Amino acid sequence: MSYVRSVTSLGPRYIALWVGQAVSQFGTYVAFLSLPLLVDYINKLADDESILDLSITYALETVPTLLVGLVGGVLLDRWHLRPVMIATDLIRACGFFYLAATIGDYGVGTVFVVAFLVGSMTTLFDGALFALIPSLVPERRLADANGYIAASQQANFALGPLAAGVMAFSTGTPAVGLWVNGMTFLVSALSLYWVGRVAHHRSAADARNTFFREAANGIKYIMAEPRLRITTIASAIPNFVVGFIEATFVVLAPVVFNTQNEVQIGVLLAAFGVGGVIGALLAPSVIRRIGLGATMTIGMGITGACLLAVMFTEYGVVTILLQIGWMVGVGLINVALATIRQHYATDAMLGRVITASRAIGWATLPLGALVGGWLGASEETYPLVARVFPVLIVATALWLLTTVVWRDTFGPREITLEAGAEV
Repeated sequence: MSYVRSVTSLGPRYIALWVGQAVSQFGTYVAFLSLPLLVDYINKLADDESILDLSITYALETVPTLLVGLVGGVLLDRWHLRPVMIATDLIRACGFFYLAATIGDYGVGTVFVVAFLVGSMTTLFDGALFALIPSLVPERRLADANGYIAASQQANFALGPLAAGVMAFSTGTPAVGLWVNGMTFLVSALSLYWVGRVAHHRSAADARNTFFREAANGIKYIMAEPRLRITTIASAIPNFVVGFIEATFVVLAPVVFNTQNEVQIGVLLAAFGVGGVIGALLAPSVIRRIGLGATMTIGMGITGACLLAVMFTEYGVVTILLQIGWMVGVGLINVALATIRQHYATDAMLGRVITASRAIGWATLPLGALVGGWLGASEETYPLVARVFPVLIVATALWLLTTVVWRDTFGPREITLEAGAEV
């Protein structure tokens, strides 16, 4: 079955959702470069070359995953998901329109506030997205639905920063990229409107506790379910390593890979997106063949092995192929992980499980950036850190081989049927 036919078979409502999130993610990854370029633009106007301002902006975009994620799931389990996604798109659009319209009239403090706002809204949007998918597609097609979402996200990871860079270079200002950011979120909101009304995933009969008790219950649920607990902890390890790589890639490329110019760095970054798309598109077929847990474990092994190998190469075909290879592994991990969360969370807990597990798993992104940057602060120590960190991912894959995650098949329903068959 062709990918186009497979996507359309998921129905027009899923297609509208998929288009909306794809456009929204494009805006998110345009912002990934537009906001640092904006900080640099403001600092140059003030004759200031502060690197710390760039680090603060990156941290403020990623920290909401932890801060908002731990409590946002309670709201998602109380609110209707589609209106939340539309509202977060509109709020992000307003933030970028303000930055674009008044550029030159504010300092970096304003960018910090918008960065935190955008990061918070993106955290809510992503949590609502994966909690909404089970309401639109059959349970047996969840891996397919998650795979197409992940593929479009990875494609935007390759295209968004490139588009932001081209717009800033051609105009001499990040303003155009900021306007485009805002427009993408408006288009996303319109696409989500066409999804139509979606029934609330939480039954009115489900008991409701106090806000903080419900937030705590989400974490307790994850810790009590072994597959959710193990995969949440396991996901934090590659994010720790990726946080270091992502934050310091402009150092990694010339110091370890011996790149000679910005074009070669851009090629290696584009390879990230290519590998991620391939992995996301392959994941549903792999899951159907070997199961959710095995797919995540093998993806972890591919990621760790290719990332470790690439750290001993210099820029060339092998480096590019290994860059693609370890991101293929990441694509397998992401699709399997999202589907595991959807399978093993009850409807009443879906929002809290997704956002809390993402918050715990993604909390290591800024931590990895800070620890790795501190340990590899010089060109002498940096290569050693870059070559040791991937070993953590390989070790995680070996650990998963010893857990119930590796023995998992395709979800709790199938496991129950298998147990009944054995009896």
